[in-house]
Amino acid sequence: HQPISNETESIWVVLNGEIYNYQPLAEWLQQRGHRLKTSSDTEVIVHLYEELGEGCLDRLRGMFAFAVWDQSRSRLVVARDRLGVKPLFYYWDHHRLVFGSELKTLLAHPDVETSLDVRAVEMYLRYSYIADPHTIFEGIKKLPPGHYLTVEDGCLRIAPYWNGLLPDPI
Repeated sequence: HQPISNETESIWVVLNGEIYNYQPLAEWLQQRGHRLKTSSDTEVIVHLYEELGEGCLDRLRGMFAFAVWDQSRSRLVVARDRLGVKPLFYYWDHHRLVFGSELKTLLAHPDVETSLDVRAVEMYLRYSYIADPHTIFEGIKKLPPGHYLTVEDGCLRIAPYWNGLLPDPI
């Protein structure tokens, strides 16, 4: 049952994947006054984002691709797990962001323009894979593992959140 929101419906999340440590995170959030409506790992992301913003990514353990819409800031945060188990593809035309865990999701969208990326084809023929952030299509990119992107004030920004080390758990 997604998307899931916080109590005031000002923050929403959709998740593909699993958050392995969601139970201790839920307990920590409840101690801080959050009221969780479900016992799902998805809802934990909403409340953790309320507490820590993008810093919530440091606390999550699992395989995931998710998007958080922060309505009060008109801000979208999209993130991919540290090792890239769950894929995250996106298309950005400086006016809209289309994203999904499968290429076919983006290809089905009427506003996504695609053409073959010759450099990606060459990369595939040479190395038998296409390195992030490239895909076989120009304009469609893969968010690299351990990265997140934000869309705010009409600007897309991509940043890493993981340096190879795990911080102390809650």
